[in-house]
Amino acid sequence: MRSVFILVICLFVSACSVVDIKTQFPNREAPLEENYFQVEIPTHDGLMITATVYQPKLAAGESAPIIVSTHGFGAFRMPRPMSVYGQMILTGEASLAAWRSGYWVISYDQRGFGGSDGEVRLMDPDYEVKDVSTVIDWVQRSLPRIAKDKKGDIAIGMIGESYGGGAQLMASIQDARIDAIVPIATWYDLAESLAPNDHVKTYWGAILVGFGGVNSGFDFGKIFDDEYFDLVNGQMNPAAKEDLVAHSPRYYCERGQYPQADMLLLQGFRDTVFSINQAEKNRQCGLKGGNDARLIAIQDGHILPWPTQAWSGMPFFNTQPTIVCGEKRFDTVEMVVQWWDEKLRGITPQDAIPGVCLTFSDDAGVVVQDVPVGGEVLAFDETTVSLIQTGWFEMLMEPVDKVVEFFNFSTYTAPIEQQELEGGTFRPGFLPLKVVEDAGYVVGVPKATLHLTTTVEEKDGVLFAAIGVKRAGDSYIHVLSEQYTPLPGDGTYDIDMPAVSSLLEVGDTIGLVLQGYSAQYWFNPEGWFSTATLSGEVSLPIQVATERGEMMVAN
Repeated sequence: MRSVFILVICLFVSACSVVDIKTQFPNREAPLEENYFQVEIPTHDGLMITATVYQPKLAAGESAPIIVSTHGFGAFRMPRPMSVYGQMILTGEASLAAWRSGYWVISYDQRGFGGSDGEVRLMDPDYEVKDVSTVIDWVQRSLPRIAKDKKGDIAIGMIGESYGGGAQLMASIQDARIDAIVPIATWYDLAESLAPNDHVKTYWGAILVGFGGVNSGFDFGKIFDDEYFDLVNGQMNPAAKEDLVAHSPRYYCERGQYPQADMLLLQGFRDTVFSINQAEKNRQCGLKGGNDARLIAIQDGHILPWPTQAWSGMPFFNTQPTIVCGEKRFDTVEMVVQWWDEKLRGITPQDAIPGVCLTFSDDAGVVVQDVPVGGEVLAFDETTVSLIQTGWFEMLMEPVDKVVEFFNFSTYTAPIEQQELEGGTFRPGFLPLKVVEDAGYVVGVPKATLHLTTTVEEKDGVLFAAIGVKRAGDSYIHVLSEQYTPLPGDGTYDIDMPAVSSLLEVGDTIGLVLQGYSAQYWFNPEGWFSTATLSGEVSLPIQVATERGEMMVAN
């Protein structure tokens, strides 16, 4: 089976001719022309990694840093410039831009994917993470004229999204040679990301397992281990949780082992696999290690196809082409190359990349010191809503809502004391908490202390909570950043909800969206014809925009 998939990949994805690296550079000081070629790299356990080397144009004796580029889960390397990765994914676009500006680039298939051997082990430190060091070892002994860093090692940058982001962070903890990384949309705690409150994101799980199985030629035996196969019931189990945490930066950061490279983190507010919370925890981990750690919170990332999430350009994964941070606008690809220029070539940028930039769209963003956590406390009394049926039919009802809203010309917003729970029986419930009196924004991590009871017999029901906004005069409820928090069962929850971002106008009503079903957790709802009662408070990072420099909306 494995050989069949390798053949298919070779025919449709990659040129399979591999160069003999021993004869590729007969004169290692001679001028080099821009070129790319395929290589194979032996691993520590006797397998083979397939990679593509992008050779820059260099004058005689000139050297250049190298960028190690890798891919997301279920994907494969950039075997040529005109490839899916090279033209459609930020990892590939930035890697090609670096190559064309004079960097060496090596793009490799991670273990078990594309043309590389081995079994997928979900970023195991002894396998996938160790493979990063193996690639670097090969670069050191095989490629000519790699520039040196301040420590006297070769100057190395990395980039990769999702699974490739995890590879960078984990490898940087183990390998001090890596200087500057760009993790895109990745995790700090893999267990928490895939199963917040131990409730599994089954829609994403099905997609990731499907892609991982097919694109690895079914060399993904871990999913059939008892502890992982058991996750199909929607609940995280202790054995799988322990394994996933051990494959996460969290495991090492909590033990005082930090990434040793400077990091530029790009993460999306609407990413429904890895929230901004995960990126901020990685940033804090990097800062504890004494390194430069910056966070650019874009909008996109892992996005489920419409109608589960709003259309965002490409299904499953997408990133925005421009980023506005205060009064500065950056091209996303150019920002990444600028980061490497600063860290690997010592070039001082004209417009410095901010420490933390939080966006609201492609055209608006704010620069802050840290990601805000909590803020204005909004308490509420016991509120009762139905479970599964509140949310189950939203794929059908939301298009109707949009049509109705088109013909709504009202601009009136009732005072908060005159507003009460909307829906909650057939449609999701919206519990109004505050009417906006001054234009501004909500951006950051909402905190919540919630007490939940359900009428589900024999097992716990699940309630999903989100922060929502009803725009002034509108009836449609916008779930901010499309982020839901599962509350799987009776009890008290003292939690950080996923980070959200939204501009706010006078008259907007902000509140809690409560429903018993979310399409992001497609396969594991509980509580038909049952109810949930919720009480407590939420603490929201709401800010008034008082100065133009505080927030920029670009034309």
